[in-house]
Amino acid sequence: MSHNSHPQVNAELGAAELANSALSKPSRLHSISLRMGLAVLLCCSLIVGLTDLLHVQHQLRQSNPRPPGLSQSAGNSVAPLQTKGQELTFEAPATGNPAEQTAAPADTSTEQAQWREHLPAMLARDIVLVMLLSFSLIWLLDRLVMRPLRGLAKETESLAEEGPSTLSPSTQINELAGLSQSIQRAQQQWIQRAQREQQRAEAFRAEAERQAAALHQAEQALAQRTQELDHLNRIDALTGLPNRREFDEALRREFKRAQRHRGRLALAVLDLDQFKNFNERYGQAAGDQALQRFAQLLGERFKRDTDLVARLGGEEFVALLPGFELEVSQNLLEQLSEDLRALQIPHSGGVGEAKVLTVSIGLAAFSPAEPYLSSQALMQAADEALYIAKHAGRDRLSRAASARG
Repeated sequence: MSHNSHPQVNAELGAAELANSALSKPSRLHSISLRMGLAVLLCCSLIVGLTDLLHVQHQLRQSNPRPPGLSQSAGNSVAPLQTKGQELTFEAPATGNPAEQTAAPADTSTEQAQWREHLPAMLARDIVLVMLLSFSLIWLLDRLVMRPLRGLAKETESLAEEGPSTLSPSTQINELAGLSQSIQRAQQQWIQRAQREQQRAEAFRAEAERQAAALHQAEQALAQRTQELDHLNRIDALTGLPNRREFDEALRREFKRAQRHRGRLALAVLDLDQFKNFNERYGQAAGDQALQRFAQLLGERFKRDTDLVARLGGEEFVALLPGFELEVSQNLLEQLSEDLRALQIPHSGGVGEAKVLTVSIGLAAFSPAEPYLSSQALMQAADEALYIAKHAGRDRLSRAASARG
């Protein structure tokens, strides 16, 4: 391959050689530095000299002001005039004080003496200022201009010694091809790295979505578990009936509804007779079984959606019957008492000759004719009726006294 077939490479080599020849010679850089220093020195000298000259003239004007009037040359003088062969003379009139006219030569001599007196000190000061200012500017120009040029010259020399000037065109082309391959390999590596990072990002995104889905499922499970726990907190574990907490909320809710609509609401408190004695005689398991059978009987007897039967604790139960009057509620509860006797749950320490498990009931009812002030008052009336039923011999139903009484 001929040398002329690579004009671009040859042009680059020629440009590098020219730059090397222009910047690698120390004499040229030294000449540039010297000329720059002389120019700086001359400029500083002119600036300092002009500044001092103007300053001294200003001081002299302030120390020896001239009187107003004509100049020093305007004294008593005779000016000849030539007019058509005749000579005429003009004598200028005397102006001002004669003492002022004679003071002009003295002022001139004083100024000259002052110049001679201040000239050495002014020259010495100007030389010092010129040298300091010149050295400062030369140092600054050398740092900002000449130092980069010297560095560029050194780099050019190193490139000229190790660069393409010593290589053949074929070698240069091979090096360029190798450089191109290196760039391509580096580009491929960057592309592969970017692909790996993208895959990692996608995997992270998928994991984040999976974690979010798992978190959502956990939140749903937690909400369901919370509902279950809340439901368990409102349900009696032994009988499956609502507990005291659920009953209290239902009583307040139904009492307000009955007051608002002037409706009717019956409330019965039920207590199994001599149940502590039953547990002592037959054991805790038999007592739990009896409670469960009685709870089942309550659920079968009061099965409307609005009815609520609950276990208040121990052997005490309650029935909340919205919309029922006192007489209707009494008939239903008496039928419940008969159903419990029919179960024939043996109780040798019970009430009556049958020696079976029985129940005592206290009944109170809210109606427009028998209003109660609050749900607590209605509950208290039912408790008092139950107390009366127990002290009257048990196994019976007792109605609460009139709310107006």
